[in-house]
Amino acid sequence: MKTTLPLLALAAVATLLLYSCKKTSNAPATTTPTTDTLFTVTALNSPEAGQIFLSLDNASNGVLFVLDQNGLIQKRVSLGPTVANLQKWTVNGQVRYTYSQSDANGFKIPGVSNLPGYEVVCDSNFNVLQRIQLSSYGTLNTSEQKDIDGHDFILIDDNHYITETYYEKTVNNIPSSLNPASTVTVAAIIIQEVQNGSVIWQWDGTNYPEFYTTSVEGNGFSDSTVVADYMHLNSMYIDPRDNNLICSFRNMDQVIKINRQTGAIVWRLGGSNSDFPITSDQQFLRQHCVTLTDSNQTLLVFDDGEATQRPSTRILEFKLDETGHTITSYKAFAVPEPFTGYEGSVQKRGDTYFIGGGTANYVLEVNYNTSQKLLEIQQKETSYRALKY
Repeated sequence: MKTTLPLLALAAVATLLLYSCKKTSNAPATTTPTTDTLFTVTALNSPEAGQIFLSLDNASNGVLFVLDQNGLIQKRVSLGPTVANLQKWTVNGQVRYTYSQSDANGFKIPGVSNLPGYEVVCDSNFNVLQRIQLSSYGTLNTSEQKDIDGHDFILIDDNHYITETYYEKTVNNIPSSLNPASTVTVAAIIIQEVQNGSVIWQWDGTNYPEFYTTSVEGNGFSDSTVVADYMHLNSMYIDPRDNNLICSFRNMDQVIKINRQTGAIVWRLGGSNSDFPITSDQQFLRQHCVTLTDSNQTLLVFDDGEATQRPSTRILEFKLDETGHTITSYKAFAVPEPFTGYEGSVQKRGDTYFIGGGTANYVLEVNYNTSQKLLEIQQKETSYRALKY
């Protein structure tokens, strides 16, 4: 049976002081006290068991945290440059952690909101096992652009992973109706699946010109002085039912399933050309962190909202008939926190949603039936995602 912490314990948690670490090359850092307080626990009411993973984004001092269910620090690793998307995996019975880290000398696409750098794979003690960047394949010139993007990464095993990046390239297949400049460049979405050091599958969004016409943001194709970030991939998830890839494209307000062998589009949900009839209430805006839950029967969406169209954030659940292209069940939950303009994440755990508030700088665990807050953390820095395992 779960019990509520006494008020004195809650006060102690709320005034928790963090620890900074001295980095060593491939080993866990040692800790020294600091008076910096990067987050406080503002609500605590018997949260679900588990560990909380945060990566607080800061250009000069990115910090990884592993917290217990009550927000108490179990591990703190300070890494210098910006870090994001701390995740936990179990690979052949072994725990692995992954996170993205920016490279100050990396190839930054002007005007595009991405995190160029590399993915770091660690063991359970945060010892670095490998650092991953883009692999040369096809027409990709990794001598110029080798950085991967920090929005998402999938670790399948120690020698098998899926990564993504934004790759600046000049294209000539934008429909004339969009009045493209003759020298327009775009942030092409590249997805690579690598096994045993070799690319076994690659997907390039610019091979599908229909996406140019369905973009809702970052689509200034007539302006050759900017790079058009017209798709903006921010999450990937393998559907274990068919092994295909479910991807969230923020700048199209759309979720797309991609065939992981042929690259073909299996279906589109949301946006201006949804394969599933969708009502105005069901339409999500600038969404993030699209996954499956309920034994892979439900599509779970962090619906950020949009400042001018709907400045409020929701959690959405869809059950889809993928053969008949119909939405068979739909549920929306209004997040009782400030509007998240960018980033964010959600996991469904029993009767709760575990939510990372992105740029609204909070973590929330809430019972979606009663709206009772089980855990609330307020941050002084942004965490791209907050995840609980």
